Amino acid sequence: MEQVSTAVPRELAKIISEGLKHGLSEDQIVKGMVSLGNFAEKVSSPDNPEEVFIKALWNEATNEEKEMISRIIFRVGKKRPH
Repeated sequence: MEQVSTAVPRELAKIISEGLKHGLSEDQIVKGMVSLGNFAEKVSSPDNPEEVFIKALWNEATNEEKEMISRIIFRVGKKRPH
């Protein structure tokens, strides 16, 4: 199993850290992640099977599930050193 420190892109961990440092709450960051995911799902073209799967997963998820996915990504990203 891949370690958290290598599984999350450094850029994501840095963005989460910077958002928190500048006073954004976890809820604000998560809502932004959901909005970005919704936008990306509509305009992106997957380049590999993993991206096809992630796009299909996001497309099928309810708003509540999208928020849950984003909260998990937030928690993992918050743990990664940047």
